[in-house]
Amino acid sequence: MDPEKKTPTVLLVGEGNFSFSASLCDSSHEMCHLTATCYESEDIVSKQQLSWRNVQHLRSKGAVVHFGVDATKLQEYAFLTDQLYDKIIFNFPHCGRKAGVKKNRDLLTNFFYSCAEVLSPAGEIHVALCQGQGGTPADQPKREWHNSWQVVAMAAPAGFILTSVVPFDCDHYCSYQSTGYRSQEKSFHVVGAVKHVFTSSLPLENVTALHIIDKLTSVQDPKCIDGVLDRGFLGKTSCHPIGVLYKELIKYCEQKLPVNVIEDTFPLTCHNDTCLCRLPYSAKHSNLYFVMHSEDTRSSDRSEDFHKKRACFLKQDVMQAPYSANMHANHTTGLNHLRPSLTCFIDHIIHRSNQEPHFLTIAGGLVFRKCLISPRTMPVYHEILMLLDYRGDTLTVQLQLLMDTIKTVIDLIGASVISDVTETVNNEKTEDHLSRFSVTFHRKNEEDYVITISSSGCDQIIGTVKRVLPGDQHKDHGFLIVALNLDLLAMCLLDIDDWRMLWTEDKRFIEQFHHHLQLFQSFSLYPPYYIHDVSFWVEGNSIFDHVEFHTIALQMSKGNIVDIQLLDQYENDETGKTGLCYRLKYQSCDRALSYRSALAMQLLLRDELRRSLQVILR
Repeated sequence: MDPEKKTPTVLLVGEGNFSFSASLCDSSHEMCHLTATCYESEDIVSKQQLSWRNVQHLRSKGAVVHFGVDATKLQEYAFLTDQLYDKIIFNFPHCGRKAGVKKNRDLLTNFFYSCAEVLSPAGEIHVALCQGQGGTPADQPKREWHNSWQVVAMAAPAGFILTSVVPFDCDHYCSYQSTGYRSQEKSFHVVGAVKHVFTSSLPLENVTALHIIDKLTSVQDPKCIDGVLDRGFLGKTSCHPIGVLYKELIKYCEQKLPVNVIEDTFPLTCHNDTCLCRLPYSAKHSNLYFVMHSEDTRSSDRSEDFHKKRACFLKQDVMQAPYSANMHANHTTGLNHLRPSLTCFIDHIIHRSNQEPHFLTIAGGLVFRKCLISPRTMPVYHEILMLLDYRGDTLTVQLQLLMDTIKTVIDLIGASVISDVTETVNNEKTEDHLSRFSVTFHRKNEEDYVITISSSGCDQIIGTVKRVLPGDQHKDHGFLIVALNLDLLAMCLLDIDDWRMLWTEDKRFIEQFHHHLQLFQSFSLYPPYYIHDVSFWVEGNSIFDHVEFHTIALQMSKGNIVDIQLLDQYENDETGKTGLCYRLKYQSCDRALSYRSALAMQLLLRDELRRSLQVILR
């Protein structure tokens, strides 16, 4: 052992006959400081022949043994709080006799709270449960949720997430003999038992992406808005998979074409409405994050005027779709909004690009769009813009060249991701990922294409190809413009199933990549979820903005809503009002979310809906 490396400390609680502690002590070869405790007093244990023999063996090996220790009150024992433990083990916790699932859930909850006081920051909690008790998919067969101990949900209030699940292998602990069946010295059934490993999660705070949006949309000085955001994902020294993917994409493109990379120095806001005429028709007014600057907040009248302008803007969106340049020319509002695409700055990009034939210009940066809540649709993401010029009758050739380049580059990156996966536990996942991975182009109309990637059995639109005709931007030649959602591409390539994970500040995410790409392994397994419904009336003459409802829900939940379903919508003929009922699913992908936290978010959402959307709650 490295003499400078700290010797791990292990605490065992709720020991029965100390046979597990003795076995662990022998197998560790004194490579850890072991402390074993039990609930019974020393007088009782000393009268049990097997138990006392194991206690004596532990002490002879240098282990510490304590009696009369309540696993739900570890912080109350001075002899346990003089150090922090790297591992706390509780095997087959049970309240005794015929205690029901409710009492055993309470036991687990209090145990986890107690662990929070004595566990080291990077420590682990190991909880072994009999087959079916845990209530996770790792149990086979799986019990009904209400009949399980719901171990992951019980750990959440204390801030712990389930990091791994493995079978409890009794054979590995050769001298271990289970005991305690109905508070007796009888063995209980441990075949199919499961060991759950918990670790601390970060505090339940706002998702970084939403925090950025909140700052940008509420900043008081328009001149300072670009200083609010640290755009480090695409930096040259970035280890984030988004940054690594961006660099890999450029590297492989350079093998096909000469490349000119443009740094993103464009403003985060658009100061006029005309930029929207360059957006895809799917980018609507209701998808924009409007910015209320200081001139809008100096008085209540001006603030009200701001909201009136925004409402008018949204009403135009409902009445006129898709967008047209004439629409924006005739209906300007003077409102600022966060940039929904880098295509807003296409004039500047073309001006700064190298206009030599066959040069591929690449630019990347953050863009912002309101959206309906879904694990694969994101309110902020990194967009990659690619420009390739064409002259005269070379459009078809250049278009094919561009499509072949994009497909080849993504295929090469995908192959490199899969080649880094070892052929052990990930073999099945690797084969499945490889067999379903493909990139295709589909014509949307005479001029535009959509880029689709097939991964994990589903198709995702990750970008578009548009054409700028000769004369629109340059008299001699036109341009082919590719807009790629880099975040969604990363999710597909790395097998990440939730966009929020890309923004996690948990170091266990970034440590998986270390400057190279590989398939993602989740460090938060089977996160608990909580269902809440909300119903309200909307005035008959009002236009209800469903996207805005989703946006408010995402903000009030700090990003902890993963799905929203419209359960019911009906008209009241007498009042003329519309009744809506939504079902919301609260779930975090990387942090410990408890029932109480989700309920508090639901109550905040109700208050905000009443204030912002002026609905009548039911």
